[in-house]
Amino acid sequence: MFYVYIIIISIIIGLLRDGKLSSLSQISLKKTELMVLACLIQGGIIFLGSRNIKFVLDYSSYMIIFSYIILLLAVWYNKELKGIKLITLGIIFNFIVIAANGGHMPVLLSSLHKAGLDDFALVLKEGTYVTHTLITEKTLFGFLADVIPLSPPFPDPSVLSAGDFLMFYGVFSLIQNAMVKKEQNPKDRSQNSEDKELNLEI
Repeated sequence: MFYVYIIIISIIIGLLRDGKLSSLSQISLKKTELMVLACLIQGGIIFLGSRNIKFVLDYSSYMIIFSYIILLLAVWYNKELKGIKLITLGIIFNFIVIAANGGHMPVLLSSLHKAGLDDFALVLKEGTYVTHTLITEKTLFGFLADVIPLSPPFPDPSVLSAGDFLMFYGVFSLIQNAMVKKEQNPKDRSQNSEDKELNLEI
C-alpha cells in the first residue's frame, strides 16, 4: 500500500514542477508479466498462509526467494530506465536479508510498537507468519531488515527496510524523469545544429 502513496506523491511533485501527467505513458516497462507474477506469488503466500494451507506453509520460504529472483530478472530487462538501478539495489538488499534468514524478512519488535502495530507484533511472536519473523540474536544482516518505523500520522503505519526506501526513491526518480523533461539550453541547441551542419559538409 505504501507504494501507492509514493506513486501519488511522485505524480503531485511532478505536476508542481510543471511536469506532464501524459508523459508517464512514455515509461516503457518490459516484462511487466514477471513483476505481476512476483507480486501474485508474494500476495498468494500471505493470503493462503493465513488460511493454513499446508503446501504454502511448507514451501513459503522457497516461494518468497523465487519471487525475488523473478523481480531481479524483471528489473534487469529494464536496466536502461532511470531509477531502476536504485530499485534493483533495494530489491537486492531485501533479498539478501530474506535469503540469509530462511526466507523470512526479520522485523524489529520495538519498531513495531513504535509504529502502533502491536497486533502484528503478537502474530510474529507466535512464529507462524509466513513472510516475516522477529529479529533475534541469531538474525543475520539485521541492519537490512525491517527496522525503520513509520508511525502515525502516516496514513499507513509500517516498519520498513533500507531496501524499501531505495526502491521508493527509485520509483520517485523514474516518475520524475518521465514527467519533467529538461529543456535544452538555446546555446546547446545552436551548437548541436552547427555540429549537424558540419557533419553534413564533411
